[in-house]
Amino acid sequence: MGLLACYAIDPDINLELQHGIPMETAWGTVFPMYHPAGGLHEPKKMLMIRNDWVRLGKYIKGKLREPADHYPYPSYSEISAQELFDDYLECNDYTRPLACDTEVTRFREPFCLSFSDAPGTGRLIRAEDTESLEIFQAILDRWEGPILFHNWLFDYSVTQAMGLRFPHKLIVDTMVRTYHLGNLPQGLKALAYRLLGMKMQDFDDLVTPYSTPLCLEYLRNALPLDWPKPDEQLKRDDQGQWKLYKPQSMRTKLKRFLTDYQKNPAKDVYKSWDNWEDSHELIQKVCGSWPGKDIRYVPMDKVIYYACRDADATLRLWPVLQGMTRQVRRKLSEHWE
Repeated sequence: MGLLACYAIDPDINLELQHGIPMETAWGTVFPMYHPAGGLHEPKKMLMIRNDWVRLGKYIKGKLREPADHYPYPSYSEISAQELFDDYLECNDYTRPLACDTEVTRFREPFCLSFSDAPGTGRLIRAEDTESLEIFQAILDRWEGPILFHNWLFDYSVTQAMGLRFPHKLIVDTMVRTYHLGNLPQGLKALAYRLLGMKMQDFDDLVTPYSTPLCLEYLRNALPLDWPKPDEQLKRDDQGQWKLYKPQSMRTKLKRFLTDYQKNPAKDVYKSWDNWEDSHELIQKVCGSWPGKDIRYVPMDKVIYYACRDADATLRLWPVLQGMTRQVRRKLSEHWE
């Protein structure tokens, strides 16, 4: 407890989601933290550090409010064009908030759009479902309430590629609103966990289990192929002298990685691939595009839950952020929630 009392916890770190350790059992474990004097060197962190000390005191006294997920059994699903027409285009209330989010492939191509207009719900439209997107555009043309995105600067180009035209005067970026408050993590998942008690899956955790087998198969198929011998290169040694250096061949790299992986399945295939940057063009010319981490490999039911939950979280955060914004000039930040 003595070590922890010297530091404030970084609000962007979700102990339970990232390390599997609930807050009540985290004491005594070393995690990245802000030093109390960090605010003197980086004033923008001062409010976060101050709030963390206040929250730590409340926790020790048993007075820290722990938010609970009020919708533990949400309704998330893919929506058809007919359902869109019946449930939304024919409705009479276009003044309520509408939260949206997008997902892309590893090549930044649109994969899907998700949206939510009621807490605990979310609907998904695939990027290739042009009929549903046309109906959704008709809904957008009638919408009058705020349209929420968390990081609109990213989603803007994706929605454009889908052929959607959002009314810019209605767009509200909840990440920008969070940044202006100055005392909260800006990442959607950490923010939703802290303010709403929502547990959300990280993108890497979603795609990695389904991408890794494809990447391993890609490398195994590449191993028996004939690879050209690399040209010798001039490099300086530790004494600054120029010497001829013979790089490893592609076959040697592949064989070494696969041998190491067989001994240690925890070895990171993506890190190894990144270390071979000079050979990417060569291997992809022969074997095709590197599979990488891609949402297209994930079963659709898991994609639906992941994507819809982002839109649902954005919608649920909106009234909380509004309430905090109204309190900025009235109360200290530790009393905004």
